[in-house]
Amino acid sequence: MLTVKQSITLAVLRVSLGLLLFWWGLSKIIAPVKGVKISDKFYGGYFSVDSLQYAFGYVQVIVGLCVIFGFMKRYAVPTQLIITGGSSLAIWNALLDPFALYLPVAKVAPVQHLFYPSMIALAGAAVMIALRDHDVFSVDHWMSKRNKPRNMLQVPAE
Repeated sequence: MLTVKQSITLAVLRVSLGLLLFWWGLSKIIAPVKGVKISDKFYGGYFSVDSLQYAFGYVQVIVGLCVIFGFMKRYAVPTQLIITGGSSLAIWNALLDPFALYLPVAKVAPVQHLFYPSMIALAGAAVMIALRDHDVFSVDHWMSKRNKPRNMLQVPAE
């Protein structure tokens, strides 16, 4: 069992990771053109359709909200890890060589070291999965406590 401070820290991690995904999705909904430009540059244009940007945006917003509130964590947090991992695959060389010093590939962007926080988001999502059952400041935890019977007396089986 985690201490109260550790549980609060875990909740802060969960909320911050959820907000990142929420804002990321909202940007696709508000300005799909920016998402198309990102798709053109980093994903070979495979997702360069406004309707796909809207769809991805809504999925990210919904998953982000679930992560923020700790609702359906068993599905939301691994989904977040998959989304973040997929994005990280597109910029793998920037993650392995943030200053483009040694990998024999083209630079991803002029300031590609700014992509490195994707590794932190991946690690954070992995921590959230590993400690999911200890995240007591969440809707899931509250609902599990609420649904348990108040009378814990067991009737012996005959």
